[in-house]
Amino acid sequence: MRLDWLRPACDRPGPFATVLIDATHDTEDAAELDRLRRREVGAALADQGAPEDVREAVEAALAGPPPPDGTAGRVLVADATGVLVDRLTPVPPAAPAARWGPLPDLLAVVTEVPEPVRTVRVQVHETGGEIAVPGEDPVTVGGETPVHKVPAGGASHLPMQERVEESWRRNTAAVAEATERAVQRTGAEVLVLTGDAPARARLRDRLSRRCTDVLVEIEHSGGERGADLPDTVARAEDDVRALRRRTALDRFARAAGHGDGLAVSGEADVLAAARAQAVETLLVDPAAVPADEVWFGTDPAALAADEAGLAAIGSTPAGRAPVAAALLRAAVVTDADVVVTGPAGPDARDPLDPDVPGEQDEEQPAGPVLRHGLGAVLRFPVAAG
Repeated sequence: MRLDWLRPACDRPGPFATVLIDATHDTEDAAELDRLRRREVGAALADQGAPEDVREAVEAALAGPPPPDGTAGRVLVADATGVLVDRLTPVPPAAPAARWGPLPDLLAVVTEVPEPVRTVRVQVHETGGEIAVPGEDPVTVGGETPVHKVPAGGASHLPMQERVEESWRRNTAAVAEATERAVQRTGAEVLVLTGDAPARARLRDRLSRRCTDVLVEIEHSGGERGADLPDTVARAEDDVRALRRRTALDRFARAAGHGDGLAVSGEADVLAAARAQAVETLLVDPAAVPADEVWFGTDPAALAADEAGLAAIGSTPAGRAPVAAALLRAAVVTDADVVVTGPAGPDARDPLDPDVPGEQDEEQPAGPVLRHGLGAVLRFPVAAG
């Protein structure tokens, strides 16, 4: 997981407010519930000593336009300059919270905000199709006519039927070309295809292996939008996230098995790797990471178990924070990837029913054990902590 979007909250000295709030809008009294939640957030931050300007910035952000109807959560990080991070999540947070501290509660943030999955959506029909990439205007292609066959009427109708089929072919070719471009340009990991069955079949037959390998078709989606679209897309994206985690854990296990020092586990060794800016991929199991606090300096990579440790590396102490938050901050500013493992994380809850645990693959072997819930694949070996 790349956490570049957290950089604004990691480059600043703090302190910070971290807010995880239910943003569900699916009842008639949703506006009143929102108001009550905002009041609770403000009161909690005030009790912890957050200044008025920070509380006002959080309140203004939360009072903005409501999210679309349905279940949702929201994650914010703010400091004295204003809101630094503001993300909607597909489900409410497992544990709503409002915290004020020297560092953002980055473990809670990355646990609640799903890892982005590059997705392209295509709706195809006889007259062409629409290709949609998140954050961009949809592209409509095709338009060749005629597209409707007349009832069978003998040889005299054959030229008309052939013209219709030629229109289908040209429209399908246009959609296929636009789809290939979008998948290639975005590096799509999921390609969602909707439309009536014959149109989908024609398009599928024209797509490259690159596209069909990530293709997810929505059955019974010949209308404007298939009823199963949100469910199917959410599960396809979760499959991609699960594959990423398995790949990262396999890589960690292989590196650990080589004995060349390019994989470490445990709080002390991961802290040492972070200090050396050697971490390429940080692995964190929220269920196992300790609540220990460590010292951090003005340089986010300056971390130590105690104040003397910071002094030994020539860093001025800036404060103490939970080890997970300090390591995640260091990972962000040193351009490391982050993998949230274990049973925690947004994928552990069904995005369609947050109260139901996500499905677990019973045949999936257990991953490598991370001492203290922490591990790292390194860019280069470092001395043990």
